[in-house]
Amino acid sequence: MIGSTLMGVIGTLLILLVVYDAIRTTLSVSSSGPLTNRLVSGLWFMLLGIHRRRKSHTMLSSTGPWITMALLLTWFLVAWLGWCLLFCSSPQAVVLSSSNATASLVERAYYTGYTLTTLGYGDFVAGNDNWRLPPVLAAANGFFLFTLSITYILNIITHVIQKRQTSLTISALGENPQQILASTSGDGKFATLVSQLQPLQQSISTLGQQHLAYPILHYYHSETSSKALSLAIARLYQAIAIACFASASLDPTSREQLLITRKAIEQFLDTLGSAFIHPSQHIPDIPAFKGYADLPGVETSNTEIQDYLASLPYQKILVAYVHKDGWQWQDVWQTENGRGA
Repeated sequence: MIGSTLMGVIGTLLILLVVYDAIRTTLSVSSSGPLTNRLVSGLWFMLLGIHRRRKSHTMLSSTGPWITMALLLTWFLVAWLGWCLLFCSSPQAVVLSSSNATASLVERAYYTGYTLTTLGYGDFVAGNDNWRLPPVLAAANGFFLFTLSITYILNIITHVIQKRQTSLTISALGENPQQILASTSGDGKFATLVSQLQPLQQSISTLGQQHLAYPILHYYHSETSSKALSLAIARLYQAIAIACFASASLDPTSREQLLITRKAIEQFLDTLGSAFIHPSQHIPDIPAFKGYADLPGVETSNTEIQDYLASLPYQKILVAYVHKDGWQWQDVWQTENGRGA
């Protein structure tokens, strides 16, 4: 087994794969690497399937940190395997420092491990000058992965906090679209809603870019609906759409602010549609509205509002986002069967 050129080739390919994947995942602002994408999406798909059968938001809420740790561990193990295979490609790659005896497979794995972690015990060394540089590169590779991993974790924590802060800010307006409109309509001019939306516009746009740069953010699930970004975004989108459609007498400045926020949400959804979710093939069920027409400033009937919302194409992305986040579409409306609001 030791001395196989094929092992060296496979090892080199694994090293290049993990380096490319780590750089693409942590430093690219557009997507994750192929290894990361398949690992994290596969784990989430499996756990989401369990959740849909047994409904455990507690399980999903702990998934994000464990997926992150699984990813970092995978990087290290693949790098370890790659360098171990490379060091197994020649008998002289690793020898015992005291006797120059050829190292066994287990000893080469041990040598690879302490080289990657930069411990440098020194009981095994390169057997000739041709193999003095690879251990240096392996140590640099290990240090690079550890440093990159720590930086990545810190960035993820910061962005998760921002994600939940935005969710809580939106949820404070109301726990469903009707509550948002009722609490912010005022005398029908929606001045309160407009004032609350201005700081949210930047937050939503920033979150879209953060989710694109750090796709693993998608898998940080919130146990409570008030902290769930998918529900918050979906509720706010419905409320803004209703305010724009049902209030013909809305002043131009307020309408412009509502449309700007709506556009920010749609850009956020476009980001998700390109990197995280596939839009549903069908428009989701829009519940029958009760009492929306009685809100100040609303000048259309409940049926007209329902038909309008059902015509919006971004509803397909919203329902896919809500489901992919482990929630149900009726959670947006706070209904039991999706038929009443």
